[in-house]
Amino acid sequence: MAVAAVTYRCNSRCRMCNIWKMDTDKSAELKPAEYAKLPVGLEEINLTGGEPFLRDDLVEILDVIASRCRRAKIVMPTNGFLTEKIVSSAKKIIKRDYLNRLHIAVSLDGLGYAHEEIRGIPEAFAKAATTIDGLKRLGFPAANLGFGYTFMKGNEDELAGVAELAGKLGVNYGVSLAHNSDNYFSTHTNHGLDAGEIKRQAAGLIRKKISSFKKNELGKCYYLHGLVEFAENGKRLVPCDALRGSFFMDPSGNIFPCNIVNQSVGNLKENSFAEIWDGEKAAAARRAAAACQTPCWMVCTAKYPIKKHWLKAGWWILREKIKKIVYENTPDQ
Repeated sequence: MAVAAVTYRCNSRCRMCNIWKMDTDKSAELKPAEYAKLPVGLEEINLTGGEPFLRDDLVEILDVIASRCRRAKIVMPTNGFLTEKIVSSAKKIIKRDYLNRLHIAVSLDGLGYAHEEIRGIPEAFAKAATTIDGLKRLGFPAANLGFGYTFMKGNEDELAGVAELAGKLGVNYGVSLAHNSDNYFSTHTNHGLDAGEIKRQAAGLIRKKISSFKKNELGKCYYLHGLVEFAENGKRLVPCDALRGSFFMDPSGNIFPCNIVNQSVGNLKENSFAEIWDGEKAAAARRAAAACQTPCWMVCTAKYPIKKHWLKAGWWILREKIKKIVYENTPDQ
């Protein structure tokens, strides 16, 4: 899995991230053709930012990546503020043969003013909702649309409302936890979250999803379980696979183990991906990642390790299914 920031330029003022404060150099960003150096075997690519739709050549980047990585699922988060530009780009994308592999996630960290206060932009909630509506009206597959929700200090009780809205609109939603880092989020202020409220919110979603027999839904349940564990104890349920099954790339082509560890192992402009991946810097960083002192719980470094440790996840899922059946069939006292 790759997380690739295509730009650090951003039109948001997010409370949990300082990317928008960075002194970005547009000319240093990878050109569309340079994305053809990514490995062909990638199963999933997260094209993030900054705000990806600030790149006028974003569709060209998508074309190159989709052609190079023909089986990869492509996930693209956006704050949704540039509705006209996003819908205009989608009009081109909707004609491409990779449409069904592309997923767009509009950030939504709460309902109404709660989201606006977090994103620092007036009418942020209305803009996000309008973008989702515009994409649906265009004919973009609803199954490939969703909201991206981030737990942070002050919005811990907003997840249930976002999940309910997603259900009403017939779109998906994903959940993450605000982290600190130097090489991506550029902040160390994400702390003091209410782990108890996070647990209550996540437990409600797990109860609804655990009855499913869809692997994706059950995997989300275990991921949420791990998110709660990390919020409470700062520990991971499964080992990290940074620089084994995943990596992070910044807009200039620098490769990192993840978007937390600030240790570049090479640059895609200067070397092939294979040379970087098999190089000594990567080997050293891989060893360091295995004993990482800054643990995290993010989709990029948790999703595939959960699949690898399917037996551990499976036993937890089975226990939760049994607990729900017992609870639902126990007479009220």
